[in-house]
Amino acid sequence: MALLLTEKDVSNLLKFEDAYVALKEAFIALESKAGVNSKRMRTSISGSTLTYQAGGLQGYLGIKTFIKGNFVSLLFSTSGELLMIAEADRLSQIRTGSLSVLASDYIQIKYDTVGIIGLGKQGLAQVEAFYELKKIEPIVISRTQERINKALRILNSEGIKVKVAGSYKDVFLNSEVITSITSSKDPFIKLDYVRKGMHINLMGSNIPERVEAFPELIKASSIIVVEDIEQALEEAGDLILAKKMGMLDESKLVTLSSVIAGKVEKKKDDDISIFKSTGVGLEDVAVMKVLYEKAKKQGIGKEIEVKGVWSRE
Repeated sequence: MALLLTEKDVSNLLKFEDAYVALKEAFIALESKAGVNSKRMRTSISGSTLTYQAGGLQGYLGIKTFIKGNFVSLLFSTSGELLMIAEADRLSQIRTGSLSVLASDYIQIKYDTVGIIGLGKQGLAQVEAFYELKKIEPIVISRTQERINKALRILNSEGIKVKVAGSYKDVFLNSEVITSITSSKDPFIKLDYVRKGMHINLMGSNIPERVEAFPELIKASSIIVVEDIEQALEEAGDLILAKKMGMLDESKLVTLSSVIAGKVEKKKDDDISIFKSTGVGLEDVAVMKVLYEKAKKQGIGKEIEVKGVWSRE
């Protein structure tokens, strides 16, 4: 029997702390070859794109797929049994927010102030993640006219204190760590916004046509951390543009798994660091695993029979 979980089930079960721990364990497993990640695939027709990404660890294999904002995930045992079907929009938000905190903790290490650029569902989850996991407040957020009132209403209802900055530059002036999570097609983060020693999570682009940071910022950074180097060079618009402009030193690219494993020298106080995330399937499987195990333990979800096997008997 497979477990069917709705968005409401996911929201009730999955906490940012769960995702944070699961992601940390997954990257440690990846570095030791005990976890596996597959290259993301996209299939497009008639203006629609179906995206799917997969990974595996600790007896589980899984896949997340999404199209036009609709997210679904499947979790299997390595014996081939379908264990869980879960709606995965909120799962993706919690996973991505926790990932930014995890990367910041291991790259920047010490920080007390955080700024968030982008106030869509993912941006709100970033605010929630830093609040829940680091107890930082007020968190500085960018003023996005069409979204600010809704964002403030949601955050106020959750008891999260924020400070609204008047410009992107003001977000940087008041923060040691910045997370940008937008769908911008044109770079808007300028090098002159950035002070020495800052850390920036670039979370918004995972297709070549989207860029958040100007190439000058990529060039000025001392370290650029990614989940998968090959995938980042193929998908991360920020890095692709910088490379095209001759401003990307690929020797600066290191994996998050190697950083967490302590194989990368810690950044110096004046170094500018970047985490350029494109998202990988292993992250989703790690969070699906903890979600499934919590749901089974607490008896949440609907059991359905899905075999995927036909027989004449």
